[in-house]
Amino acid sequence: MRDRDSLEEKNLRKILKEKRLELKLTQRELGKLLNTPHTFVNKYEVGERYLTFTEVINICKSLQIDVHSLLDDVVRSSS
Repeated sequence: MRDRDSLEEKNLRKILKEKRLELKLTQRELGKLLNTPHTFVNKYEVGERYLTFTEVINICKSLQIDVHSLLDDVVRSSS
């Protein structure tokens, strides 16, 4: 079952947000790169919305994150 408050979900959101900030992108700018409204970015960052697998892949591409590294980071930080 999915749980927005699970450690894995929190770590995923944290890692994606930190990378966005590291690249000095606003939520609006990332939304444009993703072809989504900026509210999409806000909602997943604060945990109001779950991400699908394909959405995570697209976000990783826009944030220049290797999907395998992301998975490793989420698992490692959730252990």
